[in-house]
Amino acid sequence: MVSDAALPTQPPADGAVDQPAEERILRATMVALAQLDPAAVTIKQLCRTALVTPPTIYYHFGNKDGLLAAAVERLVDDWLAAVDSSVSRDTVLAETIDQAIAAWTAAITSPSRPLAVFAWATLLLADSSEQARAALVRARDRGRSMIADVVALHVPAGPLVDAVAGLVVDSVIASAVQYELDHDEQALRARLDALGTAVRVLAGS
Repeated sequence: MVSDAALPTQPPADGAVDQPAEERILRATMVALAQLDPAAVTIKQLCRTALVTPPTIYYHFGNKDGLLAAAVERLVDDWLAAVDSSVSRDTVLAETIDQAIAAWTAAITSPSRPLAVFAWATLLLADSSEQARAALVRARDRGRSMIADVVALHVPAGPLVDAVAGLVVDSVIASAVQYELDHDEQALRARLDALGTAVRVLAGS
């Protein structure tokens, strides 16, 4: 377990104190989750970082698990937005896959580690409350839906679209977990390239 003192203690960046308290709390939690596992994040430290009191956190998020799940959901949403903006809808499948692999690699190796944090949070929070589980499910389903929308541009409509989207989501999360173990970017790229090959085969391309 990492001690409370190990968490970030910096005050919000210039201008951040003018943000709504809910946003400051979320941002402070996202920074903490990028450095620690969810169990090591404390309300006390988050209050110091976000310049709020515990009742403010409980008012907005209900409890610590609700806050952690909301922060993970935001991390995943930010990542999905970055992936979405970097993948073209107006190109052939092979190029779309190359763009997606580059985006997945950037996310997995990013200091914010959205996919690793999602995996940790799922294991630790999914059974803690319906609020936490629902937030994590929403994050997963948005990722699957976004990928299905792209796959549908290259694969005839039907069960195959959802199957490929599910395979991609599961494989990318698993690749993120593997990267946390070995921090080997070459091995990461090989895993993602293999996923790209599988998608092309399934798409008949």
